[in-house]
Amino acid sequence: MKYWFGVLAIISTVMLEAQTLTGRVFDQLSNEPLVGATVGVARTNDGVVTNSNGRYTLNGLEPGRINLVISYVGYQPIEIKDVWIKSGKITEQDIYLVRSYDLEEVVVSATKPYVQPGKITITEEQINRYAATYYDPARLITSSPDIAVANDQNNEISVRGLAPSYNVWKLEGVEIVNPNHLSNAGTFLDQPTATGGGVNMLSAQMLDRSEFLYSTFDNRNGNSVGGIFNMNLKKGTDQDRQYTAQASLIGLDFATEGPFQQGGKTTYVANYRYSFTGLLAGMGVDFGGESIGFQDLSFNVTTPTGERSELKVFGVGGLSFNDFTHKTIDESEVEKDRKDIYYSNKTGIAGVSWTQGRNNGQFRAGIAYSVADNERDEARYNSVDQEESDALVTNKQSVISANLANIQQVGNGQVEIGVMQNFYHLDYYFGGNNETIIIADFERDQWLSRPYARFSGNLGSKLTGYAGLGVSLTDGDQSFEPRLGLMLPIGLKQSISLGGGLYSQLLTPFNYYFDAGYGESNLDVGLSSSELLRSMRASLSHDVVGKDFSLHTEVFYYYFPEVYGVAFKAAEPAQTNGISMVYTKDFSKTAYLNIGASWFDSEIDVYENYFNTGYSLNLSTGKEWDVSNSTKNRRLSVDMRAMYQGGYRPYVNYAFTNFELISLPGDYFDQREYLRFDLRLVWKRYHENRTTSFALDLQNVANIENFAYQYYDSFKGQWEVQNQLGLIPILAYRVEW
Repeated sequence: MKYWFGVLAIISTVMLEAQTLTGRVFDQLSNEPLVGATVGVARTNDGVVTNSNGRYTLNGLEPGRINLVISYVGYQPIEIKDVWIKSGKITEQDIYLVRSYDLEEVVVSATKPYVQPGKITITEEQINRYAATYYDPARLITSSPDIAVANDQNNEISVRGLAPSYNVWKLEGVEIVNPNHLSNAGTFLDQPTATGGGVNMLSAQMLDRSEFLYSTFDNRNGNSVGGIFNMNLKKGTDQDRQYTAQASLIGLDFATEGPFQQGGKTTYVANYRYSFTGLLAGMGVDFGGESIGFQDLSFNVTTPTGERSELKVFGVGGLSFNDFTHKTIDESEVEKDRKDIYYSNKTGIAGVSWTQGRNNGQFRAGIAYSVADNERDEARYNSVDQEESDALVTNKQSVISANLANIQQVGNGQVEIGVMQNFYHLDYYFGGNNETIIIADFERDQWLSRPYARFSGNLGSKLTGYAGLGVSLTDGDQSFEPRLGLMLPIGLKQSISLGGGLYSQLLTPFNYYFDAGYGESNLDVGLSSSELLRSMRASLSHDVVGKDFSLHTEVFYYYFPEVYGVAFKAAEPAQTNGISMVYTKDFSKTAYLNIGASWFDSEIDVYENYFNTGYSLNLSTGKEWDVSNSTKNRRLSVDMRAMYQGGYRPYVNYAFTNFELISLPGDYFDQREYLRFDLRLVWKRYHENRTTSFALDLQNVANIENFAYQYYDSFKGQWEVQNQLGLIPILAYRVEW
């Protein structure tokens, strides 16, 4: 009897570990399937060769993370790290290889891949591994020392002391409106932000490998003088239908992906989420007079339109609200207690992209329409609970963004010629509900056209990189933008990179408009036309790449001839310079480590820069333990993150209007330093046909009261300091099958 129990235990263990990874290997440029490419698991003997369709299949894999190594004659070998193998699911990973221009370079690139300065790769696996990300890609990148946290309640960020409004969001390569719920979360006077929010509308399970660019980047990426979020949507598997369900204090998630019909090549991936707080509010739970909720739906449908062509149709829709009901005079403690505040947001994104491969070339096209409708309605009550004033702020933004690109193999490199075309519309109102007092009321249409050309590849016997030229055109301005990036290897494990060029961004009224309360605004300094904010930037970096680690050091300099700010009514020059260093140990031997430091000085002539925090230290680390037995395959992981940065520099000279407190030129003070520790605990079990996990995230586990902002409280008649939230626990249960 013991014998048969032992046999059953062995069979059960083998079944738990027998997972499958499959996919296809393509030429990165022509989309041609590569027959005979070798695909294997790093540092093992597990490997297969692709068939006549370029497909590979690796069977018998243990659940967890693996690194894939791929090679093919005439192409640069690559290693894809942290591929997530799950129980109960066939994991699909398509691979794109780049042609080699020189056989000697194949050897070099295998041991020392090029690291682009200022590029953060974002994956579903990382979002689910790092502590306190809220399953949000924007919160993941705050693990970099070059990225400063604006507020714990908001995912808005500052890059190296630059304003968050300089950042741009893209989806599948086309520009979109702010894709975040509750853009007013944690902000001064609960005003909506241009690029941030409480949580991203795209859940982690919708995302393919994405990126955030914030240093020197080539001409394909335009209309940003800060950073660029470029989110890519996952392609649904064509093997079988798969599901993910998650219940957490953030919300209830349900995702599904697969082919529309068995054996078909048209696939889908979709996700719906409803916030936990919204669910409780609907059940009548009282949160001290405040109710918060959101919901979103996203999808991506992919279908082949030919042997080498592919069509994607995608969409995102989100609704959010944040309502606060005033308290009685006896219950009131601060100014907000005497107000009714109703905030709502409706956001929609719809787009399509098409890729056509051909011999030695590729054609890409994409277009998306996105719209965000924000409304904030406020009523203030006096001591006898009578409404004494009201204020209404509405802004509706829409963006139509399209791009075309033609890429051709030429000699030892690639030539890409393309164009980006954007149309913007803004409808903005700020005043009383009855329109007796109007501070701002306008509609604005703007457009931006940006043709570009670039060459990337070999620029010498050892030198590689890119060179390009772009032109930004509006109805009132133009900017010529040459850019150059070079990489020189030093031996097999080191390289030096130099990058630089000219950059610009279209000024939109929502990002820059303000009113000083005296019938004036900064519309008179050029924002009434379509002006471009210009920037010159340069970087020099050194990289060391080892077997499972990398060390990146970068010196950077940004210069802005003219900057418009919320505390001054004239264009002023500005500059940012500094150095950053990041050490990364990959997830190997069940542990990982990221540690980084950044020092910089971001100055605006005459005025202090609010976002000039000066320095930042970041640490992210974690370890995973195998706690399996003969019948149960289990993992325990502990992940930690620490962030320490200088304080922001807010204004302390204010003027009163009938509605708001507005900052004016004057003195500044340094906020105290920001310090936060995060902790994540995950208990994961791999079953025969599913994966389950319990996770506990503790943001600000030390319960440190970090400074948020200072404001004048009219109810108390004195200046008050508003701190950020302390400890925030997030409990989650997840099932994947």
